[in-house]
Amino acid sequence: MTGYLRASGVPATERGVRDVLRQSMRNRNSIPYSASYPGHKLHMDQNEKLAMFGATHVIAVDGFSSCVTSHTTMPIKNNCLIYEEVYRPTIQTHGMWDTVRVDHGREFYLTLFMQGKNEHLRLNRQRSTYIQTPSRS
Repeated sequence: MTGYLRASGVPATERGVRDVLRQSMRNRNSIPYSASYPGHKLHMDQNEKLAMFGATHVIAVDGFSSCVTSHTTMPIKNNCLIYEEVYRPTIQTHGMWDTVRVDHGREFYLTLFMQGKNEHLRLNRQRSTYIQTPSRS
């Protein structure tokens, strides 16, 4: 790889190429995504790209249909607002999800707590109540 890059006029060290290849392999998702039925996975995420202008957007999406079930915009991340304006309306409108999938962060702690507290209302209790996955840039 380094020989090809040098021949193309791109200066690259072996270590630099190795690090980039490792990072790309780490980012590659080798497990295909699947949601078996509506209500299987609820994905929640936030976007803070406009936080300096007082806008943080939080969204909830059904993993089976990719339907946006709820969303809100707030000045800063707030557990209570995320629960009251995104998670709770989704549950009231569409019912309880078997699994809530969020990234590693503290902004969804209240949502995960309530999902665990109400796990007896879930359709399939064999699945995990929630999944925290690392976010990718």
